[in-house]
Amino acid sequence: MASCWRAQERGRAILRLEQNGAETCELCPNSNFVRIQVPLRVLGEGPESAAIFRYGLGPFSSREIPITAEPAQHVDLRFRLPKELFRSREHLVLEVFSPNHEGAKNVLWSTRYEVGWRGEAPYLEPVAD
Repeated sequence: MASCWRAQERGRAILRLEQNGAETCELCPNSNFVRIQVPLRVLGEGPESAAIFRYGLGPFSSREIPITAEPAQHVDLRFRLPKELFRSREHLVLEVFSPNHEGAKNVLWSTRYEVGWRGEAPYLEPVAD
C-alpha cells in the first residue's frame, strides 16, 4: 500500500505526494525489460522543490534520479528493469525524498510491491506497510 508523507521544514508542511491512479507494469516491446510507471500528484504549498526518486528490486538499487516537484503538478515515475531481475516474490521498493540541510532525508512518498508473473505478463501486487 502506498504511503503519503509530508516534507517538513521547521515544523510546517511544504509538499505532499500521493499516488494519482493505477501503476502500470508491462514488457517493453522487442526487449528484455519490464517497464513500470507510477503516476503521482503533488499537493501542498510552497515553492518548487527538488526531490529525488530511487527504486530497488531485491539486491538491485537504482541511482538517485532528480525530479522537480511543485504544487498542483503531476509527476510520472517511469523506469525499466531487466526481465531477469523481475523474479516472482521479490519486493520492489519505490521512494521519493528531499534532502534536508543536515544531510538527512525527508520522505515525501514511498511504496512497496511484490512482483510476479501471470503467464508471460509481469505484475505488481501492493504490499501493506
